[in-house]
Amino acid sequence: MAPSGWFVVGWSHELASGDIKPRKVFGQELVLYRKIGGELGCLEAACQHLGAHLGYGGRVVDDCIVCPFHGWTWGPDGRNVAVPEGRTSKRRIEPWPVCERNGIIYLWHDVAGQPPAWSVPDLFEDLRDEYPTGEFWDVATAGSAFGYGELPIEPRVVAENIVDPIHFRYVHHTRDLPTLVDFQVTDASFMTKLRVHSRGKRKVDGPRREDTVTLKQWGIGMAFTRFSGRDNTHSVISVTPVDAQTSTLRQTLFVEKVDGESDDERSARIKAIESVFPEDLAIWQHQRFIEPPSLQTQEAKLFRMMRTWAQTFQPKPGEYGSLRGNRGADGPLSINEG
Repeated sequence: MAPSGWFVVGWSHELASGDIKPRKVFGQELVLYRKIGGELGCLEAACQHLGAHLGYGGRVVDDCIVCPFHGWTWGPDGRNVAVPEGRTSKRRIEPWPVCERNGIIYLWHDVAGQPPAWSVPDLFEDLRDEYPTGEFWDVATAGSAFGYGELPIEPRVVAENIVDPIHFRYVHHTRDLPTLVDFQVTDASFMTKLRVHSRGKRKVDGPRREDTVTLKQWGIGMAFTRFSGRDNTHSVISVTPVDAQTSTLRQTLFVEKVDGESDDERSARIKAIESVFPEDLAIWQHQRFIEPPSLQTQEAKLFRMMRTWAQTFQPKPGEYGSLRGNRGADGPLSINEG
């Protein structure tokens, strides 16, 4: 399983200037770091001198990484720029494209080495609708970034969640079955919009009111969600393959500021929203990807459309040789988009 696309590898607040984080994605050891000037960089982790891992003990100097073993210095383009006791090497470390959006760090993967085919959109602009929104809490301040570790989850079953409104009744125990009111498909995204009466197990005072949930999958790696109506919570659900068996799951919640709400009340609100996601995880980590599935008539159209769409992100025959990231001949290594 080696799909092309953008995949979440962390949050912006985890990397201050000069910080380094080791990451493993698609079976590859990488080093993610923040240059002294603030931009992100990402390289394959093995120093080409003797193979030391740059993510453990390495240090950032300007926009470069210095190996902890013998002090070899590698630039953001993967070139060797300094060797303390000798001449620079012609060896090169493979750079991986990274970008930041809404406080989330994304990494581009393409098994054929193609540069990014699309840009990560701004969450709020992408899901803007007729319901006005207020100011949102910063993720780091609100404590609304959640990691669930490495789990035996097939990324495609997570993507198919957006075409499966029936699961809301059985997994999330909604009082009424959500109704599909719209869907849109592009080369890079698949969107569904549902009309709902209730969400999860939360109690709501007063009469029922209709809310909407917009779910938009960007590639296989991430889904944007917006709850509109009673509240305007936005979220990013992401699944990033670690290797052929496991994936890292993350959830990032963006909640509106409420006048007069205390920190404890805000934390309780976030906890109530976050508590819904583990209900999905309980299914996904034991779920097999069945092909072809046995589908009911009312669900077949969207599921088949999703399967066809998702297949476009899979490598073509003969492209499985190297799982390297590639920026292209002159493409950007890091994109800072706010």
